[in-house]
Amino acid sequence: MKRFKFGLLMFTPVLAFVLLGCGDDNPNLPGDDPEVPAQALSLDWTKAAALTAAADCEQAEEWIEEAFIKEMILGVEHNRRCALDYGTCGLASTDMAGAEPPSEEGAEKGTGSEDKDTPEDYSETNVQVEGVDEADKVKTDGKHIYVLSENDLVVLKSWPAAETQELGRIRLDGYPNNFFLKGDKAIVLAYAELHEVVDDVPVIDYKDDGPSVPGEEDPGAFDGGAAPKEPSDAGDDRAYYYYDYRPVTAVTVIDLSDKTNLKVEKTYIFDGSEMDSRRIDDKVYLALNRYINMYLSYWPEDLIGPYYNRDNWPTSDVINAAFDQLIERNTELIKAKTLADWLPMGWVSQGGEKASFNDGQSLGSCEDLYAPSVFSGQGLLSLATLDVETGKVAASTIQGEWGNVYASHEAVYVASTNWGFYWWWDGQEDFPAIQTHIHKFAFNKSGFANYAASGKVLGYAINQFAFDEYEGKLRVATTDDKGWWNNDKSESRVTVLEEKGGELAEIGVVAGLGLGERIYGVRFIGDQGYVVTYKEIDPLYVIDLKDPTNPTVAGELKIPGYSSYIHPLEDGFLLTAGRDGDDLEVRPALPGIANTAGRDGDDLGNVGGVKIEIFDVTDPANPKSVTKAVIGDGWNTWSDVLWDHKAFNFFRARNLLAIPVSGWVDSGDYWGYKSVLALFKVTKDEIETLPTISHMSFFEDFGGNDRCHGYYGYWRAQIYRSVFVEDYVYSLSILGMQVHDTRDFEQGSVAELILLDQESFPRYDWETCYDYY
Repeated sequence: MKRFKFGLLMFTPVLAFVLLGCGDDNPNLPGDDPEVPAQALSLDWTKAAALTAAADCEQAEEWIEEAFIKEMILGVEHNRRCALDYGTCGLASTDMAGAEPPSEEGAEKGTGSEDKDTPEDYSETNVQVEGVDEADKVKTDGKHIYVLSENDLVVLKSWPAAETQELGRIRLDGYPNNFFLKGDKAIVLAYAELHEVVDDVPVIDYKDDGPSVPGEEDPGAFDGGAAPKEPSDAGDDRAYYYYDYRPVTAVTVIDLSDKTNLKVEKTYIFDGSEMDSRRIDDKVYLALNRYINMYLSYWPEDLIGPYYNRDNWPTSDVINAAFDQLIERNTELIKAKTLADWLPMGWVSQGGEKASFNDGQSLGSCEDLYAPSVFSGQGLLSLATLDVETGKVAASTIQGEWGNVYASHEAVYVASTNWGFYWWWDGQEDFPAIQTHIHKFAFNKSGFANYAASGKVLGYAINQFAFDEYEGKLRVATTDDKGWWNNDKSESRVTVLEEKGGELAEIGVVAGLGLGERIYGVRFIGDQGYVVTYKEIDPLYVIDLKDPTNPTVAGELKIPGYSSYIHPLEDGFLLTAGRDGDDLEVRPALPGIANTAGRDGDDLGNVGGVKIEIFDVTDPANPKSVTKAVIGDGWNTWSDVLWDHKAFNFFRARNLLAIPVSGWVDSGDYWGYKSVLALFKVTKDEIETLPTISHMSFFEDFGGNDRCHGYYGYWRAQIYRSVFVEDYVYSLSILGMQVHDTRDFEQGSVAELILLDQESFPRYDWETCYDYY
């Protein structure tokens, strides 16, 4: 098999498990002391998971098999325990093992006017680290706006604003998610199944009794199945050829030099689904997560059917024998695989042509496979680096599961929490601590990343903003929730790690934040950290990190609601987005957004609408809320900014903020859907609410079926992004784009156009309008 001339690179998240046995006859994990029963084994996440490169292909294959077998046993043993407890927590099932189940804004340019050919002020993607680009659905260079519309990348002339028009578009395979813009190139990232983007993909012969175990006699076979392709020629009408379900990430480099005639330069296809990505100059970093379909059973077939209650439940001997045999059969299936079945591959195609499956190349050598020193799950993670200018690719693969990805100018960090077997404990007192393993991959002089060190912290991190590198040290904010039955004992902390001899060693920690609460928002800015925890009120903690070996709480502010995104406004001031909470004031609704109080069960206090708030933290010991603006009054109103920082568009050059807001409106007979782009004028002292923008007129133009009470296709009119170019705001939904002059909203839009390919927007009659879901 051919190989890319790849270098090394990669991160690894990890998954922690504690193995609980059920009965004296439980098997041992492969490679463990045979004298130690399975119930005594602990896959200890309290240890740091340093990475080691495989010495050769034999060791690489051994590591992968062992990880698959261990994870399989963990799943089977959980069901064994449930079966021995009269089936109270197990269900008969066959699982397709491995089935795929934010920053300072970009720079703004000078000051200018519409009389100039090129605008000097325009917003860019809101990123966590300035200079470390993040892929998004829309990008601009001021004169043009580039946007993903369904499967099309569309180029728009955007300046002068009143002359906005479409220049060109190109259709892409798979499901495009986002893209980078680098000069006259767009780098589009898409999810796809292998057979959609690669020709000559082998199919498997799948029968009613399940897929046969691939072996040397059938080297082209793959596990699992997707949609049937055609009946078998063997005459057995139960036999079908199936494509292997094999998720891949397609990275398509598009030449934008001729805006009216976009061309595909190359398409790089990588095994695995994209977890996250970053771009620094010419280098694109892709975190990929691959699972391999095994069709392993996790419940013995012999125990399915006749046992319905305790009176006819099988004996423990019968249960244990059935589970022992199940583990033995699953182990045989796993060991029948070859190294070629395990290791991820890549393909490259020129122009718009598809690559052939037979031209696939392994992503690195066996020595590019890293394994953690403690069990990290059976997934395979790859960090691929693509040099957009030279086409060179480098990748390394690690055993582990999905996790958070954070990138600084010096390194990529990947962190993973032991969620996978959260329920594995003998008793509440033995519940394993939630741990997060962190792996650092430092950039070399050429911009490629090499594994450098690993460490651990207590608790879990909510997202990429929980990590920050500052002066060579990594700060991490986590919540230790003590288990679902002990939520009132949860607490949060900030830990400082420093690389020492291949280890990310803890050098400082401040704990005890938000007792009984969890982190909702976090941001590190210089030598200060800001952590928001929440259950009924919102404590905003100011963390003093000047001495990384002794971080302390400098100040605390308790207010209703919470902030889930924290943005630096100017020195000593924060601009945040979140939800309002209980207070006595009545919150006015924006036009078309209803006011109805909401409550999130028993765990949270009464929660109000979407809140924009300014905090004064010039005195760290005495943080203050300066002012706020609230949209709506309950869970019926929401905004993408609550979970997606790229939807938060603060245009510092004009002190303008745009966020998309959606909600359900009570029209009397039914609740209808509304979506707006909410606009604000923001200074450190004031938030002024400006008129909103709606794309519902596009939906009506398309013939949206009112008889479906606003449900049918409504999401296509949902505004999801905005772009500022000088004094103009460009709002985007799946349906189209509108352009408004922020100095004169009364004149309406100065330009608007449909982006969605109209042929792809179906019109259903009343009888079928609900079939659209």
